[in-house]
Amino acid sequence: MNKNLYLTDKQYQSILLKIKKTVEQNNFQYNCVDSTSIGDKYTKSNCGFCNNDFTEKDTALFPEQYPERKSMKYRLANHKCPFDMRTPDNLDMGYGNGCFCRCYLFHTRKINITTIKKLVNDTINEGR
Repeated sequence: MNKNLYLTDKQYQSILLKIKKTVEQNNFQYNCVDSTSIGDKYTKSNCGFCNNDFTEKDTALFPEQYPERKSMKYRLANHKCPFDMRTPDNLDMGYGNGCFCRCYLFHTRKINITTIKKLVNDTINEGR
C-alpha cells in the first residue's frame, strides 16, 4: 500500500473539524447533487468527504496539480465519513459500491441540520 495515497489520522481529523465548522455556521443549508448526465456521473454533498472544497494541498491526491485538481486522498478503512450508514456489523452488506450507495444524506428523507451536526460530532468523538 502506498501510504502517500491515503489520509493520515491527523489529516482525517483535520477534515472532520472543517466539516464541523461548516455545518455549525448559522446559515448552513445542506446540499446534495446526484448528476444524471451521461458521461459526467457524480454525486457530492457540501458537508461530506465527497466535497473537494475541504481538500488542501497536503490532503490532495495529486498535490503537484493542486488547486486545479482537488481530488482528496483516499480514506483508510477506519476513517469513516460522518454520513456513512454502515455499521461495523454490515460493512460489506447491501450497500453497493461508492459513497452514494451508503450515504445518509442521499438515502434519508428525514435529514435535518440537527441530525447532520450530531452525526459529525459522533464521528469526531469516535476518532478520539
